[in-house]
Amino acid sequence: MPRNEDLFDLSIQRKGKYADLLVKRPEYKELVTFSENKAEPVYNWFYYKEGFSRDLVWNLLKELKIPRGLILDPFCGTGTTLLAAKQAGYGAIGFDILPLGVFVSNTKLADGYDMDLLQKKIREITSYKFGPSTLKWVDPGFIDMRKAFSSYARNDIMFFKEKICGIDDAKIRNFLFLGLLSIVSEASNTKKDGGVIRIVKKKHLPPVRYLLKNRLKKMYKDLKRMPPAPEAYAEARMGDARDLPLEPGTVDACITSPPYLNYVDYTKLYGLELSLLLGSTKEILELRKSSLRSHVGAEYKKRAGLMSKKLDKTLEELKEVSVSNRFPDVLVGYFEDMYLSMENTHSALKKGGIAAYVVGNTCLPELTVDVDLILAELGEHIGYTPKEILVANARWCDVAGIRKDRPVRESIVVLEK
Repeated sequence: MPRNEDLFDLSIQRKGKYADLLVKRPEYKELVTFSENKAEPVYNWFYYKEGFSRDLVWNLLKELKIPRGLILDPFCGTGTTLLAAKQAGYGAIGFDILPLGVFVSNTKLADGYDMDLLQKKIREITSYKFGPSTLKWVDPGFIDMRKAFSSYARNDIMFFKEKICGIDDAKIRNFLFLGLLSIVSEASNTKKDGGVIRIVKKKHLPPVRYLLKNRLKKMYKDLKRMPPAPEAYAEARMGDARDLPLEPGTVDACITSPPYLNYVDYTKLYGLELSLLLGSTKEILELRKSSLRSHVGAEYKKRAGLMSKKLDKTLEELKEVSVSNRFPDVLVGYFEDMYLSMENTHSALKKGGIAAYVVGNTCLPELTVDVDLILAELGEHIGYTPKEILVANARWCDVAGIRKDRPVRESIVVLEK
């Protein structure tokens, strides 16, 4: 069996239009994951395993020689690009279709706290005696909440939510509520398993009060030891990457990671947290329909005229292999949405601006969808110049039922306007 470093060679096809752009960059392997953020203050306030690391942003800003200016992340998730850019002295603006990501991002970006008042409110919130709550937890629409949480945990979380919502200072209120959101999964009988949430009966779950107190204490210590960030604008906004409200030629660079083409529905994966943040099941269902078409629940209506020989060939090959009948629709929908997003970003970029997309290729029975190559081709049709495809990771195609007979890449597609 080939060694890990040999997988990089196996994964790089030395044929085709963009073959010469593929560059092995194994030093980026860990940086395209969230793993290093788990040890970083503030970045680790909310575990978002689909994100990348702070150091990836810093390395790309340096390697791609991005001039000091405004950085865009149209799929900002929980704000790693925004916070890292701000700390490096860049301005940053991000958009996300999920209010959870926007809330987490802006809370992590906040500064200028009244630390004495914050400490007082942490002590106050965590010292309340338990009591009933008038709030009801929104049904996320896909999981039995009575199995997901013990009655004690459900009641305690809603009790603390009500107390936190009663705090007048918005910055402190958001800080405390992020602490509560971040322990939801830990306080539940659930496990995020790949792209789904499963009920897993856990033994000896810590009390909600204990989890919340420890999390808020750690978050407070993070603030105390964080050096002052440079004076730079950074903000996350609700928005759709396919229709960005940005003026043309106003952005210096884009560093982002769109949802991978892997059937993962983020409104389900983070459904518990969304149901605590939002006001109704209807809101969650509407988000599911309007999200990027990387899964079967999305229903975005706008279409794009795709020009990609690589995509056309992949669709032809799909007809010859036994995969889900829905996958061709998801495949076309995904690349239509990515085309629209890349087109919007291209408009927002200044001349010479760089867009870096962290993407993973998709493993199917008898077929690999080379997302990185297709995006490079679509980007060229939009008007970008494909510069490089940095191959950060190569792993065996290990989806259930697929033999380990071929590698699949995780790459950073670098385009220039």
